[in-house]
Amino acid sequence: MLDRYEEQLEKLKNSLDELGSKIIQAIDNCESGLHTLDTEKCDISRNILASVEQDANNIDQAIVKILALFEPEAVELRELVAFLKITSELVRINDNLKSFSKRMKSHINNEVDFSALQEYSNHLARSSFKAITFSIESLSVTSRDEANELFRKTAVEESKTDDLYSILEKNIMSDLCKNVEKSAESIEVLSTMRKLERMADRAVNITKLMLFARAGGELRQFG
Repeated sequence: MLDRYEEQLEKLKNSLDELGSKIIQAIDNCESGLHTLDTEKCDISRNILASVEQDANNIDQAIVKILALFEPEAVELRELVAFLKITSELVRINDNLKSFSKRMKSHINNEVDFSALQEYSNHLARSSFKAITFSIESLSVTSRDEANELFRKTAVEESKTDDLYSILEKNIMSDLCKNVEKSAESIEVLSTMRKLERMADRAVNITKLMLFARAGGELRQFG
């Protein structure tokens, strides 16, 4: 029975790794599109993410099946509970990333002038995507120290996104006062960039959950 449990758990972790790899591929294309203002990269990013929600649902079903069949306890139960919550965070990252790619394509096609914003928007995207990358790396950690280190790195990048978004918001609002005619366009761009900040928040939640899986404690501390 133990061998069968380990086999099912290994399949589950492989599925999580595959889902994470799709998100990494998508953010690579999205970041490239943001730098080069290439709408094709935005489309590629969204296409890669097309099956993520279904993949996450399949993982959730596999987790429920393992819980029902093997009734794991202690460390094993804690890990499965963390994975169950992590899939929800990955789906939310997926939704925000698809929306960000779609909005960026629209901004580029509408010839929005990013010249004054690109420096901060690129840094914001870089920090957000690094946070996501760290969070997905954390899915494979086996020790408390590894989980804690990736949580720390993710939190640093998430903090950067907060600061960079605030600067970007200040600059956009300043430009808006100078050119009221472009107010709607400016607010839409700001709303798009907000999604980067939200993705970084989700990334921190994932690393918190993996820290819970490896270190224990109360789940509400990590959610």
